[in-house]
Amino acid sequence: MTDTYDIIRDQPVITLSKMHIVKENPVYHAIIPAGFEHKLLQGLPQEPRIYKSVKNAVPTVETVVLTEGGCCWLHAAISINKQTEGDGKNAIMAALSAHPSLKHAVVVDTDVDVFDPQDIEYAIATRVKSDVDVMIVPNVRGSSLDPVAESDGTTTKMGIDATKSFKNIEKFERVSFGE
Repeated sequence: MTDTYDIIRDQPVITLSKMHIVKENPVYHAIIPAGFEHKLLQGLPQEPRIYKSVKNAVPTVETVVLTEGGCCWLHAAISINKQTEGDGKNAIMAALSAHPSLKHAVVVDTDVDVFDPQDIEYAIATRVKSDVDVMIVPNVRGSSLDPVAESDGTTTKMGIDATKSFKNIEKFERVSFGE
């Protein structure tokens, strides 16, 4: 999943003694381990789980995406329609608790495209004051697929609240020329 070697795990093995073909010109489809399809299919069921948990804490959540750069498993981008200053941090805590393997969560406003890594980076660059907006959660259960996790599976998680502050909201108006 992470394009690194994993621990050896016992996995079920099936042995076929016979196979019947019921269709002319059958097509065999296999999922290649660590390929995009494998990552996408593994992470896909986690997105609604994270969404439901975040919606419980922040009812105005719009979108949850497990990002390709995070192997569709370790990083989430979450879009909310922020109502109070605490919404971003509440969304982070809900996301990290909903998916124990989640390592990093970035929460953005609805004017940021969570499917565009450059737009997420823009939000981090222009809306984050690190001493206030970055949450570090050390020594917690993580993913066994994370190569930096300790041998007992613990890691450090991080949440970034990249939403606009209401204190000076006018400073965050996005202006584009001729896009």
